[in-house]
Amino acid sequence: YREGLRALRDSKPFRALLATFMLQGLATGLMLAGAQYVATWVLHDQGAVTILFASLIAPALLFAPVWRWIADRIGKVRTFRIASLVFLVATIALVGMLLWPGMWILAPVGIAGAAYAGMQTMPMAMLPDVMSHDAATSDDPEGRAGVFGGVWTAGETAGMALGSTTLALVLAATGYVESIASVTVTQPATAVSGIALAFSLFPALLMLASLATLRGYTLSETDVERAAGNLR
Repeated sequence: YREGLRALRDSKPFRALLATFMLQGLATGLMLAGAQYVATWVLHDQGAVTILFASLIAPALLFAPVWRWIADRIGKVRTFRIASLVFLVATIALVGMLLWPGMWILAPVGIAGAAYAGMQTMPMAMLPDVMSHDAATSDDPEGRAGVFGGVWTAGETAGMALGSTTLALVLAATGYVESIASVTVTQPATAVSGIALAFSLFPALLMLASLATLRGYTLSETDVERAAGNLR
């Protein structure tokens, strides 16, 4: 634990990258946790949950190589920022389901899924840069790759897991009524609105926060190349 805290204290790029990744993990975890509720209470079609998941995950698989291609041309950090902005725009568009619920939301969900690929691949490509820079600039000649990796994994797990917790808090605050077997449940309008916002506005706010923390990542491509040269 001491080594993990020391790594966070000593490396500003690592702190910024980890905070950004955790916030974005929370945003996507919140959407994944809320998909079933959106299908049931906003779209009134429980079978739509499969389509929602497919709309989010399938584009992510298809667009991962595209983001890599873009990063090779404009850099990892700029590509990461663009992917995050695309996800932000998509989640803002989803707020419209409050007034016009319907299957049209599959389009912005698919765009969010495509952006999610960049939000996953870019931080994972930037993390080795952070490790190399730390190894070249710290007092530890062997570097702290294992420590960075352990803290990163813990942060990633926590960010995704908190998505379900955040959704549960939103449902409780908006008066969600738990379903009971063989009993027809009618949700209050506040609960339905809470579900829609947990799938749209709240992830958008988390994305805005992540873009703010990403500004703290000041490690340039030149810094990474210089660090690599020092290690040689």
